[in-house]
Amino acid sequence: MTYIAAFDLGTSALKGILLDRQGHRASEQSIEIETKYGPNGEVEQQPEQWWQALQTILSIWQDTTPERVEAIRAITFSGQMEDVIPLDASGTTSTAILYSDTRADKEAQYIQSKKPFLSNITGNSIRSSTPLAKLLWMNKHQPAQYQYAKAFVFSAKDYLIYKLTNKAVTDPVTAATSGLMDLHERRWSEELLSDFSIDASKIPRLLEPEQEAGKITDKVSQWTGFSVDTPVLCGSGDAGAATLGAGALHEGDLYLYLGTTGWAAAPTKKSANKIDGVFTLSHLPEGTNISIAPLLNAGNVYQWAVHTWGDQSESPYEYFEKLAAASQAGANGVLFLPYLHGERFPVMDPEASGAFVGLNPAVQKSDFARAVVEGLCFSCCQVIESLSEKQEGMITIIGGGTRSRVWTQTLATILNRPIRVPNESEYSTVLGAASTAFIGMGWVEDYAEFTEKYIDPQGAEVFTPAQENQETYRSQYGRYLKLYPSLQGTYNN
Repeated sequence: MTYIAAFDLGTSALKGILLDRQGHRASEQSIEIETKYGPNGEVEQQPEQWWQALQTILSIWQDTTPERVEAIRAITFSGQMEDVIPLDASGTTSTAILYSDTRADKEAQYIQSKKPFLSNITGNSIRSSTPLAKLLWMNKHQPAQYQYAKAFVFSAKDYLIYKLTNKAVTDPVTAATSGLMDLHERRWSEELLSDFSIDASKIPRLLEPEQEAGKITDKVSQWTGFSVDTPVLCGSGDAGAATLGAGALHEGDLYLYLGTTGWAAAPTKKSANKIDGVFTLSHLPEGTNISIAPLLNAGNVYQWAVHTWGDQSESPYEYFEKLAAASQAGANGVLFLPYLHGERFPVMDPEASGAFVGLNPAVQKSDFARAVVEGLCFSCCQVIESLSEKQEGMITIIGGGTRSRVWTQTLATILNRPIRVPNESEYSTVLGAASTAFIGMGWVEDYAEFTEKYIDPQGAEVFTPAQENQETYRSQYGRYLKLYPSLQGTYNN
């Protein structure tokens, strides 16, 4: 029996699984990751904590199933994108600037003014989250760290690959978020590197997801037990892996991801999307892109609500589920705008904030819980309506948010569409990442064969809309759409 090891490094946790050639999963592990927030839009993580999490998972596997570790024939990854991670000469770094960090707003405006047609090259406009803007910010505000950096990588998984192989690489899905890749050619744009004085020698080598990044170094081999001949593949940015893991391979295959943050996405043959705020990324299969509408507020807001209203004496998540279910559809007239972290789509406003509207003496604790769930669903509905002209048919949802049955059922009713939740969908992204190793090992010919053999046959639960609540939600959704425009003038801009 031989295995591949696949890891997904998201915002909240590093997940790792082993898969055999038949696609059977084994040895699932998850290690939580901490995030630090600053007063000026800073959102950071410590890359060494990612490395420690990987070491922890590997140690657990060594202690519990050493025979499986010895049978690992390839390692691959997916990870959060739009990060800026400087690597010093020793291959370490103190801080990673995350995708949701908004400190580089002025730099983004400068880039857009200097290169107003940049999206013709990259397929995307520039915003404060774009790594190019963050690189300019770092060069201005942290010049010593910028100059001392041996290289920069733009996905959390690229840091782990560097630690394993001593190779700085990235993939086209990740690179498409950087503001520096020519989306049409799937290569770095020499024009943009020159225009913004970015040293090309500090930019990671661009590889396809199924290509080998390098082999395990001698040092890593000694403490892991991996052979120095073990290939480490480039893998994919999380949006690409999640898209494949959701079975969205062909144009029009819409799905929704609900993690700490979230997105709605669909494969496309177009090289750019005309909707402001919607990204166009490379997909894993060459010749296909992904239209993706990001949500800064998803599981992070649900978690905030759980900690705010959950009963800490018992399971807070179970208590919150019961609390939200105790309120009727419409939450007793209470509406919730879920923009606790600003928002990137369908509005682009880093200063936006959350709000409850419609409070009256009859409102109870359960109504607040219900309103939070409904507000998150209304936000998803608005995104899906913006992204896709087709507003019928089943939609697949993956990610940790699917563990909330109240959230999933409410979303099905508000969308008025059946929702398909694959079994253990929180592992869909890492399963999508595993596809790169299956191709690299020659176990399947291409991504279509992987999807047919290992994604489509998965069992799933289907949630159907509750028709008796349609009128209530149509009315509430109409009110919800008025919230942000009405409150926009109150934000501290």
